[in-house]
This record gives sequence, structure tokens and C-alpha cells, in this order.
Amino acid sequence: MSRVMPFFSQRHMPRHSVSTHAGRATLGATLCGLALLGTGCVGDKGTAPLQSPAGTLGTIQTTPLNAIMAVGETLQIGVTGKTLTGAPVTSFDSVLYLLVNENDTARVQVSPTGLLTARASSGATPIMLDAVAFKDGVARASEVVIQITPTAIAGVTLSIQPQAGDSARLAPNSSKTIVPLVWNPTTGERVNGPTFRYTYHNEDAWKMVCNAPSFVPVGDLTNLQLAGTFCLYSVGLNRISVMARADSVWVIASATVYGVALRDSVKYILTNPYSDYVYMLSSNLAAAGGSSLVGTVYLAPGGIITFYNLLDPSLGSTVDFVLDNPAAATADTPPATVGDSIGNVIGLNGGESSNRRFNTSGTYHYTATVRGSVPPFTGAQATGVIVVQ
Repeated sequence: MSRVMPFFSQRHMPRHSVSTHAGRATLGATLCGLALLGTGCVGDKGTAPLQSPAGTLGTIQTTPLNAIMAVGETLQIGVTGKTLTGAPVTSFDSVLYLLVNENDTARVQVSPTGLLTARASSGATPIMLDAVAFKDGVARASEVVIQITPTAIAGVTLSIQPQAGDSARLAPNSSKTIVPLVWNPTTGERVNGPTFRYTYHNEDAWKMVCNAPSFVPVGDLTNLQLAGTFCLYSVGLNRISVMARADSVWVIASATVYGVALRDSVKYILTNPYSDYVYMLSSNLAAAGGSSLVGTVYLAPGGIITFYNLLDPSLGSTVDFVLDNPAAATADTPPATVGDSIGNVIGLNGGESSNRRFNTSGTYHYTATVRGSVPPFTGAQATGVIVVQ
């Protein structure tokens, strides 16, 4: 299982990489009062009124999300947005374009209107560009991933299809790195180490861990205020991570490559987990476990369930986990050395665990019984359900 990192980190604003497109509004006026909705600058017009969700900027999106350019090439960045209710926003009071790393000014020039000019190769290290849009006292941001190569490759295509030996199946809480293939299939020329942000359809977003950029702070605006959406965790570039089970999701790669918009997608099947656990433990002078604590446990065929006796060993307890179909619980590799190795888990001492593999789809019930302990633990029972599908 791969760990994903929280996105609540901040980066210092570059000293030399700020471009502005403020129109008639000054940057100072634009930044004033952005920290809280319903507040505004006190001036000739007083305090701004509270805005409705239908008119409040919620998120923005850059076009493209990923870009691969050749030295000397130019590319215009577009910005669109949505209100908190999902209505489109196509015009803004102003837009800032901020290079995350000030050293990247040697590689790409950014005009006040978001026109990129590729100056030097970036190798396989991505250049990150933040676009910050302001609308009626609210600011939101999005990020473009840019790669610059010495020269353009003619006739390139984009693919994120699984390679030989790979799979388009993922279990919950698992992560995967997908390196996009950007190449000319006829000549074999390819872009070295492209790095992308992947996206999902709106209806699929809850199934996956999102890629949440950590934006360059603007004035007093925090990363969370600029993001506009909340992700408990974030995955890195070229990675996807699964939260849902027994479902499917389209993973989408899109990029402008040498001026051409390319796109590819793969439908991933989200399976049940390939490992899980059930247990008995002591809680408030009582033994507890089973479905009352862990709920119904779902497992993919061939998956492993680990049975735990989490009672304090000093209680002198053992736990039996008895299945309604013991034949379904086959030996793990290597087989368990405590609590028997196949079928029911018998005589599991405090602090011990024993694995079973479930190869056959079905619904299996178990009863866990505490034995050989002291009151009030001795004789305590809990029941649970394991669904293999």
C-alpha cells in the first residue's frame, strides 16, 4: 500500500516570476478582502455584500492542464471557472500567472496575459505554473505542468494504456504510477520522462484521491483558499490512488504537445481489497469485535483475511474464529503457524494473528468466542460477515 501525503504545505512566492493581468483593477484592490466571503474593501462604495453560491467563484481550470513544448515555441494558457453551484465562469476581474520556481524563468517566459515562450530545455523536471483568477472579491487557482524539449517530435501520440504484464484493475487504498507515453510510433522517437496531472469525470472524482497542487501564496491568501476544493490527501504527478471498491473509473490524460491537443483515457476496474482483517479486543471491560466494529468485510477472490486476538495477553485468553463454511478458508503462503493454518482459527492467543486465503466468491459468516480468560471476558462472542466477490 502506498502512502499519500497531505497537501497542506506552502511554497514561497517566487521573487521574479509574477506576471499580472489586472485590467483596470490594481493588484492591491484585487487582493483586498479576499480572505473571507462576504467581506470587502472599505472605500467609496463601502463593504461588498454577501454573494450567493450561484455567483461565487468556486474553482478554476487551466487549458491545457499539461503542456509539452519545444524551445522557441509559444503557447497561450486559457482559464475558465465554475461557481459554487457549477455554473460556468468565463471572465475574471484579473488573472495572475506565477512560476512556482523562480529559476524556471530561464526556461520559460510568461507574459501578463498567460502567453508562454519556451526558452530552454527543462529535461524531465516539470515546470509548475500557477494561474490565480480573481472574480468579485474571490480568488481561485489552478496549476499547469510544463515540460520543454530541445526540439519538437513530429507526429507524436499520447497513451496511458497498460503495458504488457500490467493491469487496469486496482484495489482500494492502492496507488499506481502511470508514466504517459508521448512518442512517434513510426520513428520510435519519444519525450523523455513526461509528467502529468491526471483527471477524472466529475461523477468519478469521489472514487479517487485527487491531485491537489500546493499553490504559491498570494498576499494573505492561503493555499486552501486558493484551491477552492478540499482534498484530505493528495497524490503526486503521474500517480493515481483509489478510495472506492467494486466500481470503475475513467482515468484521463490530456495535454497540448507541440501545439496539438492530445488525450487518452483508460477505464480502471476497482476491485474489492486483496487483504483485510477481523479481530476481537477488550473495550470498557468487555470483549468486542466482529461486524459491530469493522462492519461487513469485503474481499476480492484470492484475498487474505488476517484474524487477530487483540486482547491483552495477561488476560490469558484465547479466541476461536469459527466459520459457517470452514472449507472456504484455505492456507496462506506461507501457511499460518498459530491458530491452525486452514479452516477455522482455533486457540489464537492474545497478541497473535492467523491468515486465511479466500479463493471462492461467496458470503461467509464467522463467530468469534473468547475462551480461557477471566470474567467479564470469558465466553464473550462476536459475529461478523466476510463477502468475497
